[in-house]
Amino acid sequence: MRAIEALLASYLDLARHLDPMRYPDESPPEIAHRLGRFDSASMKTHVVALRSIANALEDLEEVDALDHEVDRTMLINTIRADIVRLDGMVASETSNPALPLLHVSDALDSLMGEDFDAEGEAALRERIAAFPGFLATLREDERPAPALILSAAQLEAGMFDETTLDMAAERLDEATVQPALVAIAEHRLWLGRPERAGGPYGFGEEKLEARIATLVSEPLGAKGTLRLLELRRAGVERSLASGADELGHSDPIACAQQLLEEAQPSRNVYYDYWCDEWQRVGAAMRELGLPVPDADAPEPPSDVEDGWSMAAHAVRDHAARMMQAAKADNPRAVRRLLRGPGLLDGWGRTVAALLRNTDVFGLPERRVMMSFLALRESAAAEADLLLHASAAQPDELMVRTQQIAGVGAEDSQGMLGDIAAEPLHALAAALSHEAWQSWYAEVGGEPVPFILKAMQGGGLAVPLARWALESR
Repeated sequence: MRAIEALLASYLDLARHLDPMRYPDESPPEIAHRLGRFDSASMKTHVVALRSIANALEDLEEVDALDHEVDRTMLINTIRADIVRLDGMVASETSNPALPLLHVSDALDSLMGEDFDAEGEAALRERIAAFPGFLATLREDERPAPALILSAAQLEAGMFDETTLDMAAERLDEATVQPALVAIAEHRLWLGRPERAGGPYGFGEEKLEARIATLVSEPLGAKGTLRLLELRRAGVERSLASGADELGHSDPIACAQQLLEEAQPSRNVYYDYWCDEWQRVGAAMRELGLPVPDADAPEPPSDVEDGWSMAAHAVRDHAARMMQAAKADNPRAVRRLLRGPGLLDGWGRTVAALLRNTDVFGLPERRVMMSFLALRESAAAEADLLLHASAAQPDELMVRTQQIAGVGAEDSQGMLGDIAAEPLHALAAALSHEAWQSWYAEVGGEPVPFILKAMQGGGLAVPLARWALESR
């Protein structure tokens, strides 16, 4: 084993100890039996260990080829990003009670799929047994949480009874799940206490810029990053206007809103409509020469009501599956197991944009709704940046988002809640998309060969994938 692979193994062991959901591929079986750690003491200890691994990576002397240097850079950058993120969480004057609830929901849901078996049952039992203690640890954090984050936590906690825990009771038994039901009820009461609410949003510009530096290859600062996002949004707005013009509409936002209202399949055919569209998109992508894996259609997107938007979501799903398959086949461990920030979400947006004028979309209605979705995501990334730079308050950002993306007050509030609960998730996806688009704009050519080449980078952050693949 090369030294870098040993250090990668040490890093993965640490990361999975703190968050077993972070790197599930090729993880030891016992990882599926545990929940993560979100207490300050665990995060501080984790940071010390991460710094030790980073120092060892920087001192490596056996980096004798470009591929090894790329892999070392990816691992160092991943560790540095973890250190900045965890240090920020520990030092913050406010807490984020939504994030650990999203974690535990995913941790339980991941075990209850169609492939549920005896091994999955044993893991689920242990995670359910750990659930009350997990919540009790969260209640040791006495810092208040800003209102949007607290609301997101209350919403997540409120759904456990009838969703995740109800599903768990069906697969185990009610007696096993009962302590978890009692624990979540207690946790909801704790979240509802007046002293839980308060404190400012965001990190402030200086701390945000430290986080941004872990997402891009060249430091742009908060203002430079916002300008980059606005330029990308301008491109999306042009695409939206072009699609609307094909349909004879002079107002692109009004055109998208009309399509949204007029093309909503009834609930009794919604699932079949989605499956048919998902299959159509996959077949069209294969016809172009893309290696779309064979699979059954996933559940329909929870936030899609109209039929025209389904094509964009189907492209993204197929794109993510292609990337995951390519990543799993990569012979280099770093590229197979790590994943650049915002990689899959940004990749899905990029593939959709590159295939916009092919039969994958085919009709102007689908192109309009693809651009409308991208516009909402552009607005979300800008709001993510502004909120966490402490440059704007949620009320201002809700108005801004409605004006930019043509969404209603309820959708705008939901977007801001997601942004507050999962800081920089939307921004990372947007910057990943921007990096791929910039790469393609410089090399040109047909979209499909570029897509095939880009997937060879596996989980590398886009600038590193470009460095590795363009240097051959």
